[in-house]
Amino acid sequence: MNTRSKSVIRWPLVVGYLGMVILLVACATSEAGNATQVSTERAALHLDNGAVEMLDENGNWIPVGGETTFEIAGELESTDPWMVTGNTFAARESTHVDEGLEAGDLVKVKGVILEDATWLASTIERVAEQTSPTIILIGKVMSIDPWVVNGMTLNVTGDTLISEGIIPEMIVRVEILLLEAGTWEVLSIVPLGDFTDVPGCATVTATVAAVNGNEIRFEGWPAITLGSDVKIENDGGGEGTLSVNQVVLIVVCASENGQIMITHIVILNTRDNDAPGDGGGEKVLICHMPDKKGGHTLSISASAVSAHLGHGDKPGPCP
Repeated sequence: MNTRSKSVIRWPLVVGYLGMVILLVACATSEAGNATQVSTERAALHLDNGAVEMLDENGNWIPVGGETTFEIAGELESTDPWMVTGNTFAARESTHVDEGLEAGDLVKVKGVILEDATWLASTIERVAEQTSPTIILIGKVMSIDPWVVNGMTLNVTGDTLISEGIIPEMIVRVEILLLEAGTWEVLSIVPLGDFTDVPGCATVTATVAAVNGNEIRFEGWPAITLGSDVKIENDGGGEGTLSVNQVVLIVVCASENGQIMITHIVILNTRDNDAPGDGGGEKVLICHMPDKKGGHTLSISASAVSAHLGHGDKPGPCP
């Protein structure tokens, strides 16, 4: 195994171990008793040790959502096994894979990090833009001096874009640039909101893949029908509306027969629309740190452009 592979693979080992302590949404315990059980025509769902699992065609329970999710973009190095930027991913029959992918293609992989540190892909899709490989990590701030998120010490520098007002226990979105020889650079740290434990329930993260009335499909999940009493809000506590590509927190509780009930969905949009690394909106290419070895081409939200330019980045891809 090369040095680069070893460095990247450490991420799931740390995140998987500490995933049980992050991303828990505030919600009264009484809400669980009034929750609506998930309805699905395609497959049964249940909750097992903080992970949502789906019953497949062979009668096996397979995880479709967990307390920690990942997104990584880079060059596809292998399809057997699946490997991107030195990191190997597991896939299953329900994993959505774009047709005709081969080594050398640029891809984006999304999925869930399991308790055993496996990175399980829900989607592997081709992307057209040539950008530098990045990892998106969502987790709880344990310390800001030094910066520690999910038990991982972050190599924060003067070039890291950090939103004001972040304190320990906040949930943040960390964007990381993977460099050569297994090194990395923290690009931005942005708060997502304050969340606390929900006794007797678990909270999992997911990405909205489709919305049709009250029928919702999250990436890697079967289609589900939500009841009218399921609370949907933004991370500021206001009423929210689900749409495609949103990253959400889903509070799920187990019923007496082991099936899951959804009580609460929180849309993880940053409260400051001008904050770096904002999760929504139009994507724009910039050249990050062009004066250092030619820079790195990144794809960021339009709302984050001004902050990057203020740090010396240039609009458009690197030459």
